[in-house]
Amino acid sequence: MNTWEFDTTTGAGSEVVTIVYEYEQDLDSTFNESIREVWFEGRNCIGLFSDESFKELECEAAMRFQHHKLNYKMEDV
Repeated sequence: MNTWEFDTTTGAGSEVVTIVYEYEQDLDSTFNESIREVWFEGRNCIGLFSDESFKELECEAAMRFQHHKLNYKMEDV
């Protein structure tokens, strides 16, 4: 498994969290992509999100990762 991290905001207070996104990669593409961890103030808080909030984070993470793959060589990920 490979990981890629990025910061985003979430919640009513727009708190900054770090998303750890995991994926597998072969010669042609990436697959099995998903959020592995969500860090806030040094703690993994992935289990604290409602289903709706987590789905929103997953959509954002997937879009950001696709953008990242288009703009950077995958060897650098």
